[in-house]
Amino acid sequence: MVSPAKAHSKPRNLRDALKETLTPAEMKKLVTSFDIIGDIAIIDIPDELKGKEKQIGEALLRVHKSIKTVCKRSGIHEGAYRVRHVEFIAGDRRTETVHRESGVAMGLDVDNVYFTPRLSHERERIAALVKPGETIGAFFAGVGPFPLVIAKKHPDTTIYAIELNPAAFEYLKHNVNVNGAGGSIVPVLGDVREIAPAALKGKCDRILMPLPKGGEDFLDIAFACAKKNCIIHFYQFSKEEDPYSAAIARVDEAAKKAGRRIEIENKKIVRPFAPRVNQIVLDIRVK
Repeated sequence: MVSPAKAHSKPRNLRDALKETLTPAEMKKLVTSFDIIGDIAIIDIPDELKGKEKQIGEALLRVHKSIKTVCKRSGIHEGAYRVRHVEFIAGDRRTETVHRESGVAMGLDVDNVYFTPRLSHERERIAALVKPGETIGAFFAGVGPFPLVIAKKHPDTTIYAIELNPAAFEYLKHNVNVNGAGGSIVPVLGDVREIAPAALKGKCDRILMPLPKGGEDFLDIAFACAKKNCIIHFYQFSKEEDPYSAAIARVDEAAKKAGRRIEIENKKIVRPFAPRVNQIVLDIRVK
């Protein structure tokens, strides 16, 4: 029989694990939400708790046995590669991991590439929409999450996965090989603006644009690569009080400049991103 003391020795959550470590005032500052990528947890540490970050990281390891490393976010998404760097705070000292989702394994370094596990349901949604034999332009492909999930469900598709970040591109190639997706995914290193018009002009049945800040600057390329009845999945950040108007206006303007008629088949909030800011998607059919 397990004694009551042993039965309750494992903390129930992060707050429970830190109740003897943080003061009531510090507990109010504690951020309890975090991302798990593979076996690495990434958490925000407020400035007021910087002196307690090691204890917070170790508490997280006690609560979640599947986590082996804890890092804190450092700075904001920056540069052409949209990387948000992290700093190690507890556990195994590394930033490389393997993230598993929807039956695929994705190797990545959380300090050198952009990746969010919070789009897993969106990746499943898109994969469910894909039709057999489609040619897909995966802009800003990263380490390959959208292409890999699609290829797993639809190995008869041809997916041109274009990525600018050399570090992410190496992981993309590795992940394609590890998942046996070489018959579906064509990894391409380079700038979408330079690569896509030459390789994909008028060829795409579907285009993925999962770059919510700056993706609007590539709508002209998407329209150039779109076949008749192509579906473009266009992502943006938007204000909570009016999620869609600005994004639709951008798409309408770009379509007119490209001489294409469009229809918004679907619009939805993908996830909350920040206070009063959401990430949204428009599913656009090109007439």
